[in-house]
Amino acid sequence: MARGGGRAGHGGRASHGGRPGGGDGEAGSVRLRRLERVALQRASEVVAFELSDPRLTMVTLTRIKLASDLSAATVFWSVFGTKGARSKAEHALADAVPVVTAEVAKVFHTRRSPRIRFEFDPSIEGSIRMSSILGGLAAERGEDATKPEEE
Repeated sequence: MARGGGRAGHGGRASHGGRPGGGDGEAGSVRLRRLERVALQRASEVVAFELSDPRLTMVTLTRIKLASDLSAATVFWSVFGTKGARSKAEHALADAVPVVTAEVAKVFHTRRSPRIRFEFDPSIEGSIRMSSILGGLAAERGEDATKPEEE
């Protein structure tokens, strides 16, 4: 029998399945969501207020997806403007990766800090396009697009 009364091969320690937060999958998930909020808040602060790159003036960080082992984070972003503004923002964010990574690592109180990657988030662009289409349809029908429907 293994020392400590545990199962053989585990040295008396409970297995946590390699999840951050260990043990219970729900607790690990809660911790992961909290870390995502912290990372998004810090990354947003850095991009909006600490980087002096004019290509980032209309950039919004929309959400973050953190790997369960904290090895990587995908930060989704959107920009208001033309395709040219999007291209400039994309290059600026690529240049900002080391700074944002270092700043996010400072607020994580973990052994591991994630590799950050920026990815364009088309959802806001799609919402604006859909709103424009609906506004155009309402105008064609002679309705006020800002007024809610009455039942």
